[in-house]
Amino acid sequence: MKLGNFEVISLYENKFRIDGGALFGVIPKKIWAKLMPPDENNFITLEIHPLLIKTGEHNIIVDLGLGDALSDKMKKIYGVESPSHLTKSLEDAGISLEEVDIVIFSHLHADHSLGGLKLGDDGNMVKLFPNAKYYAHRYELDDALNPNERNAATYLIDLLRHYDEIQGIQNDGKIIDGIAVYLTGGHTRGHLLILVQSEGETLIYPGDIFPTRHHLKPAYIGAVDSYPIDSLYKKKGIINECLKGDYYIAFDHDPDIRIGKLKEKDGNIFAESVE
Repeated sequence: MKLGNFEVISLYENKFRIDGGALFGVIPKKIWAKLMPPDENNFITLEIHPLLIKTGEHNIIVDLGLGDALSDKMKKIYGVESPSHLTKSLEDAGISLEEVDIVIFSHLHADHSLGGLKLGDDGNMVKLFPNAKYYAHRYELDDALNPNERNAATYLIDLLRHYDEIQGIQNDGKIIDGIAVYLTGGHTRGHLLILVQSEGETLIYPGDIFPTRHHLKPAYIGAVDSYPIDSLYKKKGIINECLKGDYYIAFDHDPDIRIGKLKEKDGNIFAESVE
């Protein structure tokens, strides 16, 4: 889609499975199962949609998905059944791996960060984007490289260490003209929202604060969120800003709506696809 002078494309990286209770937290299965029916093992299939922003001067990717560097054990845990589609999605968008010059991580959980890695023919790890600068919040870097017992399964530290050049963002604000980041916390301590603006139009990529459109209800917060009360208050603020400013919103995991706009009817908030 066109956003002012920018082109914004929701890419397809892969599918994975997650326990429905982990995705919806304290919401009873009787409720969430009507929105996203699980399989016989209580798992829901999600898609992974990194965001490509073509400014004319820069090619930026927000998040990278799971990639092809996972062990067979981790593929089974995440329910990954096919190779990463990230390279093909970029080719379809007219972008080579060498042309990507900025990567911004909303956070460093495996399903958002590992898509820039693959095993080479010699068995060594290869980074897909040789000319890119990488950014994540410094809190996220600290927590990802020093995980605790609760989040160690979501930060795959042995793989993340191959990104030895990630720059730790310390404050909210501009990465380049038209691209800014803001600390949300909530899902993780260092979770970022990415704001894209051009010619008076605005799109937000809220990452796992709103992994799907079903999470627009403030109380629908995943059990995987490290700071759920922070998520709750941040969600309310983001919804208000989106409605007030008529912002576009890009969902990272929704199987049906990749980019939409928020609407309100009879006190209910919902997303309409714009693609």
